[in-house]
Amino acid sequence: MIDEYIQPINEPILIPPDEPPIIVSQKRATYNNLSLRYHKEVELQFIKKGQGAYFIQDQNYAFKKNSLIIILPYEVHRLIAHPGLYIEKWLALFPETMLDEDSKLTDLPRHICLAEDAAADLGFVFANIDNERKHRHPFWQDIIKTDLKKLIFLLRRNGAQTNDNPLEPENQLIKEIVKYIEMNFVEDLTLNSLSDRFALSPTYLSYLFKKCTGLNLRHYVIQRRIMEAQKLLENDSMLKISSIPQIVGFHDFTVFNRNFRQITGLTPSAYRKIIHKHSK
Repeated sequence: MIDEYIQPINEPILIPPDEPPIIVSQKRATYNNLSLRYHKEVELQFIKKGQGAYFIQDQNYAFKKNSLIIILPYEVHRLIAHPGLYIEKWLALFPETMLDEDSKLTDLPRHICLAEDAAADLGFVFANIDNERKHRHPFWQDIIKTDLKKLIFLLRRNGAQTNDNPLEPENQLIKEIVKYIEMNFVEDLTLNSLSDRFALSPTYLSYLFKKCTGLNLRHYVIQRRIMEAQKLLENDSMLKISSIPQIVGFHDFTVFNRNFRQITGLTPSAYRKIIHKHSK
């Protein structure tokens, strides 16, 4: 069972059919311990105040004031929080289909540091999209699409000036370990088995993994399995829920059900109902 302090934040992202398929919100909050996440939308995190790190897929990205973090669809990610971490940010979530071919994000750095004037321009675009959604004046949806494209081009202009630092040895090692977990998370992965495979002591591997991902190894594997279960529930409405635990690496349905509910805030059946009711 995972620790009780992990809060259910991985509930499905649902946008009403009459809304444009983009969520933009301004957040000011203190963050503590959070679960791994994934979703089918592009996610942009514009950090206006605060500093910390994001773990995305298999790499750790440190950020500070005026940083932009890019998370692509279905990438495993997590804000590495600590008690008292305070962040002010704009958040944008939208499907990749909203982007034209000339405004894709795949060739941009995942972490872009912005000068004050560029950050001010970016903040203005986020605020304008939010304002158009709220007031819905004539042509508001067209303006949102135009502003989104402008936002991407501003990132492209500033991203071209950003050079991601080479991975430190510790990050490179965790990158290899996470890649191995991604390929084998349905197997019986333990701290000892991974320590043997990567020729590390269990104590050092545990310390390094927690430092880089913000989670201990066991919790990471459990949350990764639950994320895979969510994908199955979303994509295969005919698959029996009782079959899912074995597919994703759990040997006991009760343990699977308990962990699924603790991480997502929903039972597997409730999660499926919400997803498929919204898709009709």
